[in-house]
Amino acid sequence: MHRSHVRTVASALTLGALLAGAPALGAPDDGSATSPEDAVTTTSPDPAGATSAPAPTSPAQVRPLITTTTPPLGQVADGPVPDPAQVEEALEDELDSRWLGPANRRAVAVRDALTGEHLLDRNADRLLTPASTTKILSAAAVVTGLDVGDTFATRVVRGAGPQDIVLVAGGDMLLGRGEGDPDAVAGHAGLGDLAAQVAEALAEDGPGGPVRLQVDLGHAAGPDVLGSWTDLWVSEGYTGRIVQLGLEEDRALPFYPSPDDPAQEAVRAFAAALVEEGVAILAEDGAEISDPEDLAELPDVPEVEVPPGEATADGTDPDPGGTTSAGDAGAATQGAGVAEELGVVRSAPVRDVLALALATSDNAMVEQLSRQAAVAAGRSGDQQDVTAWVQETLVSTYGVDLTGVELADTSGLSDGTRLPARVVADLLVMGADGSHPDLQEVLAAGGLPIAGYTGTLATRFHLPVHGPAIGTARAKTGSLPGVTSLAGTVVTADGRLLVYALGADRIGRDGAVLEARSVLDEMVAELARCGCS
Repeated sequence: MHRSHVRTVASALTLGALLAGAPALGAPDDGSATSPEDAVTTTSPDPAGATSAPAPTSPAQVRPLITTTTPPLGQVADGPVPDPAQVEEALEDELDSRWLGPANRRAVAVRDALTGEHLLDRNADRLLTPASTTKILSAAAVVTGLDVGDTFATRVVRGAGPQDIVLVAGGDMLLGRGEGDPDAVAGHAGLGDLAAQVAEALAEDGPGGPVRLQVDLGHAAGPDVLGSWTDLWVSEGYTGRIVQLGLEEDRALPFYPSPDDPAQEAVRAFAAALVEEGVAILAEDGAEISDPEDLAELPDVPEVEVPPGEATADGTDPDPGGTTSAGDAGAATQGAGVAEELGVVRSAPVRDVLALALATSDNAMVEQLSRQAAVAAGRSGDQQDVTAWVQETLVSTYGVDLTGVELADTSGLSDGTRLPARVVADLLVMGADGSHPDLQEVLAAGGLPIAGYTGTLATRFHLPVHGPAIGTARAKTGSLPGVTSLAGTVVTADGRLLVYALGADRIGRDGAVLEARSVLDEMVAELARCGCS
């Protein structure tokens, strides 16, 4: 059957599937049930004579609803492995689409997720520009360098002088300005909570004068902008700055760039929270600042270095000479002793932070997490050292063949990254088959957005022809000028979990990129539609 590949962009659609063996997701049970074939429904017009509902005013109001399914989806291992010949036949039209550019500049790799069996390879060994699907490689490395259950600690300790306190960066660039939200990833830890702890600790020592605020930014230090990034990427908000201390509200978005110095913005927010708690700030000119409005003119807070170590409230070291976790690496000591900790707040677990970075394709966050993991493994924070560590880790831990692979950065934003689709597919198999549970946790925690509903897939899978993939597919997107890629998992009509890596790096410009993306979406929908066994 021939299918047209001329498409338009529309809003997001619906919700769905986990990586493996999950029940179908649905709307709140109203007592009705439908068959799995009816799982995606649209609202019908009111009967004649009934009062009509107001016209929709946003894309969310016209999204199809997900209704309860009976019975729930079975375990994906129960479905038969598709026949490779039928997989190729199902994707025939899309494989030949002119929207994907020259035939030798596109690649397809489809695997059975549980056995790794190759179901379709088309230029799967060819080195292409992957764009942001590079982040899958980085995530696989990060989970080996950082404990996915660990957290990043932002601390305040006493400084060298009697009035000095030091805000110590610990790798959290998602800090909330006020109170933390324990149910969120961005804003999980709050500077308002940290300031309250510090004010209470200072009050225990009796009435005192103002404090001189300093900051330690030595945690996983490195450049905040990579040399391989163009100025446009940063100035237009396609990436933020790579920092180990920052506010969640300062993350970059397209056309909304991050501040020039996100770390100092976080320090100013902490200073304001201290003043709100009644702790005056001593400015460099000796003036006392006790009004938050006066902090607008506060110059950059001085940076200091304090040796790493586990700081405690009583000044003792619980693990002298021992190792610290990723979240504790920025804790402070003073001289040969351990500095007194005045307060600490902790981020969401690494798995959730990394999943958010993948789901939103946040270039700076992925670079920051990759740097932290490389530094934790004993490498420097330099760009070349971090990318080299990622490649070495993928070979040593996952056994992936990286022959010819070139990583210019860990986010996929820089020119010069080249890798074959088979590498991405191989890693996704290992993230789905249970052999690497930490990677599987990150991908299942939202690192691969849900087709048509979450993350960078919220505005994808928008046409009726894409319907079978909605709620049954997850994917990491990739997009650069002339490049589109998509890699993730999908459940077939027979209930079998597949892995796919798709990409083309010489597509047309302007509207052609939207058509090319839609072709990739339809390929995933065909895999979902076809049992192919």
